[in-house]
Amino acid sequence: MAKELDLKIEGMTCNHCAQSVTKELQKVAGAADIQVDPKAGTAHLATDESVTEDQLAAAVSEAGYSLTSVTSSNG
Repeated sequence: MAKELDLKIEGMTCNHCAQSVTKELQKVAGAADIQVDPKAGTAHLATDESVTEDQLAAAVSEAGYSLTSVTSSNG
């Protein structure tokens, strides 16, 4: 079953930032439907149950930013 997550990401300021974060999150197996909003500093995505917060944090870090929080948006 897929879960939907909202990520709070520190340091993004432009569309290039969003593209970098999107590219790295797409490399996480089980992550899909990724929508990044650089102005709000957020990302919304669907993941399968195997995806961990550590994997998401590593992907965001690889893009050059910091993951500050992860919340479930579907309960």
